[in-house]
Amino acid sequence: MGFHAKEFSYTSWEYETQTKTASATGTVERPPLPHDESDNADTRAPFEKLPVEIYDQIFSYLIPQEPQSGYKRRNGDLSAVLKASRTLYAATLFTIFQNAMFPHSPVYSKFLEQITNHPVLGGMVRRMDFSQYTSVGLGRTGRMNMEMQNLTAKTLTKGLRATGNLREFLAQEALGPDIDASVLEELFFTLPLLEAVDFCGASASRFKEAFTEVMHPWNPKLPESFPVQRLSLHECTTLATSVFTAILPRLPNLTHLDLSHTQVTDSALMSIPATANITHLSLSKCARLKGENVVTFLLEHPAVRNLKVLNLHYDASRYRLLSAVDVEDLLPNLPKSLVSLNLTGASISSEHMPMLLPLVSRLEELSLGHTELAMEDINTFFAPQWKSNLRYLDLTGISAVSPNALHFSTGAILPQDTTLQVLELSEKNVTGCAKLHATKACGWSEQSYGRRSWLVKSNTHDDGERPWKMGSKKWGNRKIPCNFGEVGGIYAYYGLAK
Repeated sequence: MGFHAKEFSYTSWEYETQTKTASATGTVERPPLPHDESDNADTRAPFEKLPVEIYDQIFSYLIPQEPQSGYKRRNGDLSAVLKASRTLYAATLFTIFQNAMFPHSPVYSKFLEQITNHPVLGGMVRRMDFSQYTSVGLGRTGRMNMEMQNLTAKTLTKGLRATGNLREFLAQEALGPDIDASVLEELFFTLPLLEAVDFCGASASRFKEAFTEVMHPWNPKLPESFPVQRLSLHECTTLATSVFTAILPRLPNLTHLDLSHTQVTDSALMSIPATANITHLSLSKCARLKGENVVTFLLEHPAVRNLKVLNLHYDASRYRLLSAVDVEDLLPNLPKSLVSLNLTGASISSEHMPMLLPLVSRLEELSLGHTELAMEDINTFFAPQWKSNLRYLDLTGISAVSPNALHFSTGAILPQDTTLQVLELSEKNVTGCAKLHATKACGWSEQSYGRRSWLVKSNTHDDGERPWKMGSKKWGNRKIPCNFGEVGGIYAYYGLAK
């Protein structure tokens, strides 16, 4: 969300300046659409008489999913609608303010000015999105940005106080230095409707100190529970174990949890309330967890009985979470609801095939990177009798996989007409496959992003969109989403490039 403050300073908004508060159902009353009261006759055009719900549906198509590059004006289409009439001005404001995106600090400063001057605008805000935020640009140094005071812990706290109906707070590493104890207290202690919080990659010392102070088990200010349903601390590597001990038992409504590469412990996991209904879970690269305890948690804790997405991706060269015995205990007892499973780095060999094969008929994503499977085992996944439903398969780091094996072994994957849409391989294997004429002839093309490489099936009628992906169409995302919409910005880097 990038706009010029003067665009939203029209006196026409001043017909309504009272702050709206949420009802018991979590909704906020929309301001009425104005009309000319100088004459009893309603002179509005037919389009201006539509219900506000219809406007919401129409204007949602004008919202840019990602900000434009550089410092160009954003929301240009919506800004044009604002100027069409007084009625459309009022109807459009909610669409603009409900999902506020901040790619740069001046944008936040203008936003804060508006919701401060017109409190009802703050009541419209449902999402504060800093996933695209950067403090770099316009030729300014870091010191210059600090002196400008556009976005600081103080102004961030002020913004949270003015947005009492906030549902989603999406932050990331670039915002870490501006998050202090007051921000966290405002966020977790005073927003009753808060559903999603994402601190992806934040590890700044100030961020760490703030979490240690606020989320301490002995902090008398801690409430009995938090309303948060979706929480991501993905790659928040500096947070102390005490933070997880304090926060996880206070999430009775939890549905999405991403603790990738954190210092979470087995006991903290077991402290998650039984009332939680976790459908998306990532415990990737958590070195303090033990395989047998994680398996016990997954099989016995009532909060994870309806899992749809499970990420247990580990770098086997550094730490292997699941032993062969752990895998044997886990695979036959996975929830029937599971559609995405990442077991990269687990001790999996041909002996586990009888437990893996029954899963391919219901899984859509399966990651088996750096395991000890043979090419014959992998080809068996797509044998007709197993009725494979796989759309995405990760075979990175498997020594038996090679371009020739993928094409010319018995029952090879690439020449077959299967449900598979994306095959993730090492960069070397993807490059080798791309050089073979047979790859293109079979309808596969090469793609890469960051450290990852894929072969992608072309001319498929499946766009990849699934309800469990929460609006994304991409396969193989290793970050649990906390908001609905396509993955972009720093979230795309952490989820799709690393």
